[in-house]
Amino acid sequence: DTHRRPDHSSKTVVIAKHLCGAGTDMALKSLRNLASIDGCVFATCCHGLCNWNDYVGRNCLLSLFCSKTGGLTSFGEKQFHLMRRWASASVLDERQIPNADSLGTDNSQSEDDHNNIVPDNDDGRGRGSNIFAVVGDLGLACGSKGLGRACQRLIDHGRCEYMRNTLLTDNHSGGTFHVRLLHYVPRDVTPQNALIIAIRERSS
Repeated sequence: DTHRRPDHSSKTVVIAKHLCGAGTDMALKSLRNLASIDGCVFATCCHGLCNWNDYVGRNCLLSLFCSKTGGLTSFGEKQFHLMRRWASASVLDERQIPNADSLGTDNSQSEDDHNNIVPDNDDGRGRGSNIFAVVGDLGLACGSKGLGRACQRLIDHGRCEYMRNTLLTDNHSGGTFHVRLLHYVPRDVTPQNALIIAIRERSS
């Protein structure tokens, strides 16, 4: 969307609403080809359909989880696969949440309605990879939906860091970008309510 200002210069603002999964990451990568961006607004969606190869925030998650605070010795595709599967729990209706003992059950529906757990189709079966079992075993007060939302925000945080440290610094000059991650509507309107906003403040 381009807005014409009184001095006949223009502003370029990129808007993307609910691009599913890796679509958000591919859209962010495509911005590197633009000569100038004044702002970006991304409403993220379907975190369970992200993948490690396309995800732009890999360096951020590596830094977070492999730091002294994170405590892991490695973080990669296997761990990201688990996190993006857990993210799907945040959009479940309470009536859809299974027992912690029902592990590895197949869900043949797609995630198009934003209300499904991503099926566990690899060797990640078992209590250690099942979000409902993990929440139950650890007694997490946030529940499976809360843990799922935390995974969503981690994925989005990595995207924000990519915009700050790679996208906006590599290809744009003449001002400072401010990147924010916020919720633009209550989650009872939609559980996919996260918004990434980047605004350029030009030097005067």
